[in-house]
Amino acid sequence: MNNDYLLMKVSVQRSHVENVETAMLNCGAMSCTYQDATDTPIHEPAPGTTPLWPDVVVTGVFDKNANKELVTSLLTHQMEEFGATEISSEMLTDKDWERAWMDDFKPVEITSRLWIVPTFCEPPNPAAINISLDPGLAFGSGTHPTTHLCLQWLAKIDVKNKTVIDYGCGSGILAVAAVLLGAANVYAFDIEPQALLATAENAERNGVLEKVTICHSDRDLPAKVDIVVANILMAPLLELQARFCDLLSEEGQIGVSGVLSEQVGSLAAAYATQFRHSETEIREQWAMYTAIKQEVIST
Repeated sequence: MNNDYLLMKVSVQRSHVENVETAMLNCGAMSCTYQDATDTPIHEPAPGTTPLWPDVVVTGVFDKNANKELVTSLLTHQMEEFGATEISSEMLTDKDWERAWMDDFKPVEITSRLWIVPTFCEPPNPAAINISLDPGLAFGSGTHPTTHLCLQWLAKIDVKNKTVIDYGCGSGILAVAAVLLGAANVYAFDIEPQALLATAENAERNGVLEKVTICHSDRDLPAKVDIVVANILMAPLLELQARFCDLLSEEGQIGVSGVLSEQVGSLAAAYATQFRHSETEIREQWAMYTAIKQEVIST
């Protein structure tokens, strides 16, 4: 079956994205997608929002038999009032998309003894600890610098026979890694129900579900655990500082990431009242802050 399509791409400012999409649909587009036009990252969106980049490429997918010249003419006429900077077209040819997708992803070495291996790949090092996880998951597959930092930290510290909380578990990759590295029990919590489902599925895939407790509420988390790891964002990390202190036993270890390197100073200052800083690791523009809970002596 030939599934070729005509793609029409329009570069436009964020404020006109919906107008461009409507124009494309009116010209016969079957669907539209958005892309960042200038590689402008969105690091910390507000909860419940779906932000767009300042400059966006809107791509309309048309039937291969669509009249490209006519569509281009109609779009050009309508785009003038929206300040579109460029209109281009290309053919999307039929191919084995599943195979092409798989070819783009390879096993990821976290440390010499810890790897993330897509389910369709053979482990490069069968003797290592290999986390079986498919890439491209909405809740994290280990390729993002913050996830990489958290995995490296878990592999470096002593988690053997420890109790761990994965706060904001996403795909559950950190929970799975903790068990495979020797943790006795891991409690995984996230506010997103789909994340909890993903965590359970990945724990089962890796044969560690019996040691991972899925927590649907923060209230389900146990008190006084040995380790807390949280790969979330700056704002909730600041809000949760006291909560993390309550969850940890004395001398318990915490590792938090999801913050930019320029934010880590403010994070460290907020945590200094109840935690003794261990180290800060930087990967690309992202940081991970690790510390040990210390007793606060009242005066």
